[in-house]
Amino acid sequence: MPTAPTPLPSVDSGLQISHVAVGRGVQIYNCSDPSSTPTNVGAKASLFNVTCLASSDLEFVTWMTYAALYYSVPSDSDPNSMINQDLSGHHYFLDPTTPFFNMDTTAHQYGNGAFKKNSTSNAPKTQGPMPLPSNQTGSVAWLKLTEKNPGDGQVFQEVYRLNTVGGAAPATCQGQPQSFEVQYAAQYWLFT
Repeated sequence: MPTAPTPLPSVDSGLQISHVAVGRGVQIYNCSDPSSTPTNVGAKASLFNVTCLASSDLEFVTWMTYAALYYSVPSDSDPNSMINQDLSGHHYFLDPTTPFFNMDTTAHQYGNGAFKKNSTSNAPKTQGPMPLPSNQTGSVAWLKLTEKNPGDGQVFQEVYRLNTVGGAAPATCQGQPQSFEVQYAAQYWLFT
């Protein structure tokens, strides 16, 4: 698993890696007025299974994460689309503080869960293996998420968002609509 620039807390004792995915989607921001700072109110992303590849070639998975930002957000609305072969689920928010991972698709039943932010680490200032596209202002933070309601029986207990690419909001709301999206990609490491 990649190490955050400012290290995130370790995986809790007794947990094991269950799934690794490259997420490709958008960070969602709101603006109250042009002089305000954009507020992150969530994200939505399609998650693609790279578990086996991450165990053997983490450097290639990092390249894949960066490269993903250069392609359109894939649509999974067509059940016959090749994109669904490696689709492992979706990430979205139930409310502004509750990220949710729905890892059940027509092809796989991995489980799901609601989480809360445990820790954050600013994304590295240096570029990864590829530069950010010119329309990006930076990358969103790396995170450790923990189960929102421990003991509720959900499969996944912790999630790490690592190797983020893009997704950072502009410094101010000047020139932005009341709600807007910023493209991003990231690795998600899910533990049971």
